[in-house]
Amino acid sequence: MKRKGSITIFVIILLLLSSLAYTGLNGLDVAGYRVKSFGEVIKKGLDLQGGVSVVMEVQTESVTADELASIKSLLDLRVNKIGVSETVTTTEGTKRVRIDIPGVFNSSEIVTSLQTTGNLTFTDPDGKVILTGGDVTSAAAMLDSSSQPTISLILNAAGAEKFKVATEALRGKAITIKMDDEVLSAPTVNDVINDGKAVITGMESVAEAQNLANIINSGALPYPVKAVQVQTVGPSLGAGVMGDVKTAAMVGVALIFLFMMIRYRKPGFLASLALIFYIWLLLFVFYGIQARLSLAGIAGFLLTIGMAVDANVLIFERIREELKTVQNVRKAITIGFHNAMSSILDANVTTIIAGLVLYFIGSGSVKGFALTLMIGVVLSMFSAVIITKQLLWLAVRMGFLKTAKDFGVVLNAPEKKQIDFLKGANIWRWIAGAVLAVGLIFIVTSGMNFGLDFKGGTRLVMEIGSDFDKETIDVLVKSHDADAVTQRVDQTQIEIKSQLLTTETIGKLVTEIQEKYTLTDESIINLDEIGASVGKELSLNGIKAVVIATLFMLVYITLRFKKNYGIASIASLIHDVLLTVALYAIFKIPLNTPFIAAILTILGYSINDTIVVFDRVRENIKLHPSMSSRGLINHSINQSFMRSVGTLSTTLFTIVSVYIFVPQIRDFALPISVGVFLGGISTLFIAGPVWIFLEKRDKAKAKKK
Repeated sequence: MKRKGSITIFVIILLLLSSLAYTGLNGLDVAGYRVKSFGEVIKKGLDLQGGVSVVMEVQTESVTADELASIKSLLDLRVNKIGVSETVTTTEGTKRVRIDIPGVFNSSEIVTSLQTTGNLTFTDPDGKVILTGGDVTSAAAMLDSSSQPTISLILNAAGAEKFKVATEALRGKAITIKMDDEVLSAPTVNDVINDGKAVITGMESVAEAQNLANIINSGALPYPVKAVQVQTVGPSLGAGVMGDVKTAAMVGVALIFLFMMIRYRKPGFLASLALIFYIWLLLFVFYGIQARLSLAGIAGFLLTIGMAVDANVLIFERIREELKTVQNVRKAITIGFHNAMSSILDANVTTIIAGLVLYFIGSGSVKGFALTLMIGVVLSMFSAVIITKQLLWLAVRMGFLKTAKDFGVVLNAPEKKQIDFLKGANIWRWIAGAVLAVGLIFIVTSGMNFGLDFKGGTRLVMEIGSDFDKETIDVLVKSHDADAVTQRVDQTQIEIKSQLLTTETIGKLVTEIQEKYTLTDESIINLDEIGASVGKELSLNGIKAVVIATLFMLVYITLRFKKNYGIASIASLIHDVLLTVALYAIFKIPLNTPFIAAILTILGYSINDTIVVFDRVRENIKLHPSMSSRGLINHSINQSFMRSVGTLSTTLFTIVSVYIFVPQIRDFALPISVGVFLGGISTLFIAGPVWIFLEKRDKAKAKKK
């Protein structure tokens, strides 16, 4: 009866998971009611739906938190009064405000409206201020009797009294009306105006009058602001990328399922079921917290899918070890989970440390990546420790897991010969040293290939729609900026990089290209402008983030283990970062903001692999107290080798799929792919030898005493 009941529960779980997976992917129509898919209910970031993102910097030495909040509110009000909805306005750092405006693609108009401080003044012929914007209750655009656009102003009581006195004194003279020192109109006073109403004339269009009225209504900014970063994402980018994301996810997940079932047989199938629920749960959390999924967030999401099975791999490897000696499935599962918990906790905490640093120091898309990564890591622990565990026990009760063979364990198999990884470490040191030396030569002679994110400048990507003559476009581009760099992208697109042109001045070039090839505004795939101050700050913040994350990890590992473990772990991280930078220098790969996010992810990922080995070392010291440091390291690496292979493979399955199928986020996928691979290498060939050296040094010091 117990077995039948367990089978019934398992069948219900399969049906429930199938239903959740199908509904989450495609949605469901039931009796006229639509259960929406996650693609329909999860909010999309600007880079997935198209629009304009602007970062405004306050142009003053320092701003209080209250002043920045006030500026944020005024800018948000100003944007929304332009007629835009669904805007997302957030503060960044101590002097910046980011405004994301979906569905709008004319960034120059947005920037002009935002940069206008809104300082309205009425002055007499001597330049003396009569009224200010603070005296105005409301402003409205309208047409006068001659159908000319004007702005009607309603003054408050104090303003009405001031205006009455002024018009009495200035009859027959002009009152000049200015906005931010720009003269709007200078009407002559014919009569005394005592009803608290005034009119601004001289507008060229109703749209101009409406925009100015909105700025007056939103109030004057306490300090001038300047656009230091502008991004325009065309509507076609997001429309095309989601299909590629689904392909990458399906290929990556399918490869993970295949690996888990080949390596772990029946438990691998159960872990795959848990992974399906993990993916659904992760998307449900995104929906629940109203998170906006961006391209960077998608990179983090797919990366966490690969990392989510890491805990399962740890647990299953421990269970397989126990089955070789215990040969009791129930006891092996209990011991396997118990022995794996320490490594699971330590490994994931270090990744969360990297994510937290990334979230609090990063900005824009990097924050989205960090948030996705942290949520994914927390849920992955829940998935492995709770869901997979319950599925395993359910499988035991219904007789699905009965013997060691069900876990892929071959009893009485000949003992595998241990690999001497420390011999390989000697070879790898020469290879790594050579790569670092070549990289250093490239850095000294030609420097790193810093992208616009760090140097500042403007990047434009346009869809021409057919094969085109690049030289013809080059002539148009060089007429605007002789130093601009162009390159063909995917045969039908042109990429233009300029440090001279801005989003406000590049419009003429865009118009010329559109007219030359008969294109619409949808031809703009991406238009990014990053100010030099942002680039400098990104560089400093990137270095700061890496240093802070490394120090926190060192402290955590030292507290959990001992000092030598921490130093050896950090040595392997330095190896991963330096080697990744060297490869970027050698192959002249552009360094952009995602590179910093990728480096921090590498730190968290690489160190959790090292921790698993050191957890074994700590365990083996108790089991084999007479074993040498070299023997401990080799034995521990051999014990955890298949775990490292499994984790490395499953993570690369998803992130390499992203690199292949989603070119828009290759800036994230490439350094992570390289770093994940190097992280696996450093665990085998760097961390262990450094630990041995430190242990020998300490023993030598102890003998001298």
